Amino acid sequence: MIVYDIAKKGIRGDLKTYLMNSPSRIVILWADSISTSSIVQNALDSSVVGPLFTWIITSEILLNSFNESYYDDLVGMLLIEPVVASVVGAPYNTELLNAAYNIWQTYENETFPGSTNVNYYALFSFDATWTLIKSLEELCSSKINNSSSSCLSFNKSSFCFNFRFNQYDSLLSILARTNFLGVSGFVGFSNNTTDRTNGSYYILKNVQASRNGLNFVSVLEYVGSGYWRVTMTQNPILWPGNSLTPSVDRAVLRG
Repeated sequence: MIVYDIAKKGIRGDLKTYLMNSPSRIVILWADSISTSSIVQNALDSSVVGPLFTWIITSEILLNSFNESYYDDLVGMLLIEPVVASVVGAPYNTELLNAAYNIWQTYENETFPGSTNVNYYALFSFDATWTLIKSLEELCSSKINNSSSSCLSFNKSSFCFNFRFNQYDSLLSILARTNFLGVSGFVGFSNNTTDRTNGSYYILKNVQASRNGLNFVSVLEYVGSGYWRVTMTQNPILWPGNSLTPSVDRAVLRG
């Protein structure tokens, strides 16, 4: 694992040495957009992006922020991005979504970006909040709470991380069996995983060149149960080196 120091805004150690000495030629970068741009720029300067390495990033970056001399090296980079159900044609709760948008426009219209410009993470956050609300509602209406004590009591502490919700076991049990059709797709959990049991969708995008420069092009979509499928646009994947042949995942000898 290679560590990026967010305080110093740099890799701990020499990135080129780390990658060239590694048997793997696949680099998975899990960072926010700003840090990702910085790390990719470092990698470009060190000549470890391009034909010999396949980079997979998890945050979209501005490709036109890089010098054009690096464009050939950036072609073939992959981006895995979580998306909502509507992007992949899966069911979602349009009634709840429209109601949420109406409330947003009514009370904070100046911050509403338009329904097509709402960030996916805003919809994920809404469903997470809605899940908590529904679970607390069930908890407070259950028989075990038909008493004078509050169902929302906490074990307080001077240290914030020592705050404890007194009925967290009951709440977790309710959360595990809570499921509904949310604004981002189906929402459901279980005791065996921290991820959704269903309703997780992803888009795989590929950096490709066009007349207007470099673009992230959608090539595959994940619709659950380990199943990836080609997008409606049926764009091919361009691998590093502007090749249609998949890159190797390990270092190879070249004569």
